[in-house]
Amino acid sequence: MHIHFPFEREAAYLVACSYGPDSMALLHLLGKQHRKLVVCHVNYHKRDVSDFEEESLRKYCHDHGYIFEKMDADSDADHGNFQAWAREMRYDFFADMYREYDAKALFVAHQQDDLIETYLIQKQRKSRVKRYGIEQISQMKGMVVVRPLLEFSKQDLLDYCHENLVPYSIDISNSFPVYLRNRIRHGIVANLTEIEKGMIIEEIKEANMRLDEISKVAEQQVKAKPELDIATLVSLSEPEFNETIIRFVAQAEKHVALSNEQLREIRNICQSDNPNIDIPLALGLSLLKEYDVLVLGDKLESEPYSFVMDKPGALATAFFELDFTDGAEDRNIHLDDYPLTIRTFLPKDRYAVGDNLCEVRRLFIDWKMPSRLRTSWPIIVSKNGTIIYVPRYRKNFVETKKSKFVIKVV
Repeated sequence: MHIHFPFEREAAYLVACSYGPDSMALLHLLGKQHRKLVVCHVNYHKRDVSDFEEESLRKYCHDHGYIFEKMDADSDADHGNFQAWAREMRYDFFADMYREYDAKALFVAHQQDDLIETYLIQKQRKSRVKRYGIEQISQMKGMVVVRPLLEFSKQDLLDYCHENLVPYSIDISNSFPVYLRNRIRHGIVANLTEIEKGMIIEEIKEANMRLDEISKVAEQQVKAKPELDIATLVSLSEPEFNETIIRFVAQAEKHVALSNEQLREIRNICQSDNPNIDIPLALGLSLLKEYDVLVLGDKLESEPYSFVMDKPGALATAFFELDFTDGAEDRNIHLDDYPLTIRTFLPKDRYAVGDNLCEVRRLFIDWKMPSRLRTSWPIIVSKNGTIIYVPRYRKNFVETKKSKFVIKVV
């Protein structure tokens, strides 16, 4: 049994060690290849043998020239989900030691049975995961976390300890059926044959290959795009759709964890006939359906505004910026139209388009203007109350007029 890892000669490496057979086999294997090891142990003080295990591990480290670091955990307090709390707490401890010793990696003794257990738990919970099972090398809390024993079974490591006279202790709490992992470990994994385990390992590999394919599709959809095309989205499989939406929303400054229910709602909305829908994700963040695309933003609920220009000049507001200093005849605005009023539209507004008098509201619909923009879109009214200019809305619109009129809310 051998660990393949590119050790740096003078670098420090952390080893998470409980004094169980898995972590002791790992420590023994690492010790044959590298000497500067920092053994990190957490004492939860929940079992009668906790202190014995700590002292035994401390002595083992002393005898072999390893640095020993330990943390006492306050496990008597009510932490709700104890396993989740314990995991977060010990990895915080590992991260502190990682920084203190300027370590290059943290070694953890997860083995093949842990890999299978994790996968079966993910399947039972129908978890949405980035990776099935356990990754051999990952990043966590600024650490490189290495799990080099995933190809070895629990029995392989027990045999190794016996053959090499490696001391260890068995944690009997790992057999308590109160935890789902323990029920799967003893009720399912312990009864699997080597052939059955091999079949599950292949199943995990195939599942991760499918995840890779889904990831590539989602990356292609989201890559450097400010919007998602709905027609393309609804043509994707459900996993591809979900991953695409998750990655798209992840581009926002605010972190949002989307539930499966939310993802189903977004898919239904994409298939809805309603062209404008606001999907709130968090305070100040929405996923907006705007006709044939999805965009990230905040639905604008602007208060009505009105600005007056007595004569040709420049005006900058939170909603628009214009400069008619040299005239705006290219926008049908003339000197005798002043003073101009630039305001939001009213329900009964009409605008002459050719020989027809059209409702401004109808123009917005025909232009497929997103509903979030309509309450803040500026229109220009002459001194006699006639609407003389409504800036055209068009996706990817390129301005060709000489006079300046920039809408800031697009």
